[in-house]
Amino acid sequence: MDKKQTTATCPKCGEEIVQCENCENTGCPDCDGFVVTRDDVILCPECAAACKEDCDKMRAVGCGSCAIFSNEDDEGQGWCELQQTPVCYADKCANRISKV
Repeated sequence: MDKKQTTATCPKCGEEIVQCENCENTGCPDCDGFVVTRDDVILCPECAAACKEDCDKMRAVGCGSCAIFSNEDDEGQGWCELQQTPVCYADKCANRISKV
């Protein structure tokens, strides 16, 4: 027996309503400020803000606070000038040089 699924749409703009993959809140990606990450994870504004706060804390002690970490993108990926490899802002190594 097949169930017919109906898709809810935003009454303001007609976009499909999406669900946050963290807390399961629903809303319009355009009108309600939902965020889609590079990994195609959908987050509501509250979960996206909490994620950013956690990332900022990790950035303060990981590669993101190192002077030889460069070219960081919106997702926290960047380049280690010492190792000549891509790294994440949250990674840590023994060669960290403070950005002071």
